Amino acid sequence: MKDLLNYKAVFFDLDGTLIDSAKDLSFAINSMAQKLGLKNPDLQDIKNWIGNGTLKLVERALDFNNIQANEQELNYAFELFSNAYRDCVGEYSTLFPHVKELLVKLLANNIKIACITNKPLEFTEFLLQQNMISQFFSVVCAGDNVEFKKPNKWPLVHASKTLNVPLEDCLMIGDSQHDIAAARNATCDVIAVSYGYNHGENISLANPDGIIDSFNELL
Repeated sequence: MKDLLNYKAVFFDLDGTLIDSAKDLSFAINSMAQKLGLKNPDLQDIKNWIGNGTLKLVERALDFNNIQANEQELNYAFELFSNAYRDCVGEYSTLFPHVKELLVKLLANNIKIACITNKPLEFTEFLLQQNMISQFFSVVCAGDNVEFKKPNKWPLVHASKTLNVPLEDCLMIGDSQHDIAAARNATCDVIAVSYGYNHGENISLANPDGIIDSFNELL
């Protein structure tokens, strides 16, 4: 793996990497659960379920209540969740330490930046703007504006082509096995953060090229 400043583009995951969004998601899931008469999962459950997009998060919350929802039931639950999430998104979310400093450093060194997440674009853009970092990203690949989501390589390939940077000159930074798998599928280097969600599993088991405890290690 190269030194950070030798890359020409850096791709960042969102939830659990740049932004601690678990409390917002927990609030919305619990609101949905109350409307459906279900038991509320706790915050750690929510953290373990984050990573495959909000529809999958809702499905896992239903599974937690032993409900194997059909498509209509799942869509209704997702609508309840989405309405609640719109009301609270950003209220409890915060940037992880040293995020903005790292983004400033990258741009100062003419390194292009993309956000690659499985979260829907509506909520992704809001969180980036609410946390005052949207201006750093030349490309945003979200869960509903790409052909395939992580762990598929498609979003990374799309970002690479859009930024006109070869994949071998790109670095992915994320918190989950899906980020690492997407990077491996796209044949680009990948660093994992240790503080993210990753379904409650140790991120080292996914064999990233490097692991950091804080973005301060890249400054």
